[in-house]
Amino acid sequence: MNISRRMAMSVGAALLVSLSACASGDESRDTVTVTASSEATASAAPATASAADARVIEHAGNRYRVVTLPLEQWDLRVQWPDADGTMLRDLLEVETDIEVATNAGIFSDDLTPGGLLVADGEERRPLNLSDGGGNFHLMPNAVFAVRDDGTAEVTESHAFDPAAGAALTQATQSGPALLLDGEVHPEFTEGSTNLAVRNGVGVSPDGETVYLAISLSLTNLWDFAGLFAEELGVEDALYLDGDISTLWVAGDGEPGPLDGPYAGIITARER
Repeated sequence: MNISRRMAMSVGAALLVSLSACASGDESRDTVTVTASSEATASAAPATASAADARVIEHAGNRYRVVTLPLEQWDLRVQWPDADGTMLRDLLEVETDIEVATNAGIFSDDLTPGGLLVADGEERRPLNLSDGGGNFHLMPNAVFAVRDDGTAEVTESHAFDPAAGAALTQATQSGPALLLDGEVHPEFTEGSTNLAVRNGVGVSPDGETVYLAISLSLTNLWDFAGLFAEELGVEDALYLDGDISTLWVAGDGEPGPLDGPYAGIITARER
């Protein structure tokens, strides 16, 4: 993906490396990515003034920030407010009731979502079942969706049916799937040295709780999937993106110049 507008920034002596590996890298590749954004994210998560349950969890030698969002308490939305991409801080200035926000999935060079995006019941981008390269097309990929009966799901893209069950209100498609029916993606490798900052979304088996997570240290996809399965009891989870990712919670302060532009943002407001 083209993010040259963001890579002019530097933080001290941090290394700036092209983030295209985030969208096109294969999990089997032996690469290590270090960026200014990952250096900033790797610091301890600040105290939060939000009512959201935000905590740091250690798993397999890595640290992750996890936000737990019961849907009876939290209104989750998938937003794409600006076709030219949205800086997170710009969205928060306008919508001051947002308490949690994270980038919603892999996007293309023109800052359009890579696949399905539904915002408040409106399909903004169609389901993408085409073949291709990069993480999005590392099959199986999946759709994270919220329905108007207060449940959420992560469903393999070919099996996803927007009409199956209650009306679809929010959705974002990304890839690869981290977990489907409790099984780790078949292309992930334990001990892989393809390390990066990563964020993702998982859903409890009853569909009533959503978990947003981001690594605070560089991690591989195998261990990231293990966080959801072993620490959170999740059976279905989806990778959203890599080093460009952020997970903001009210009380963290204003997002920085590397937090965007995003083509889609998952937001949460207290009901």
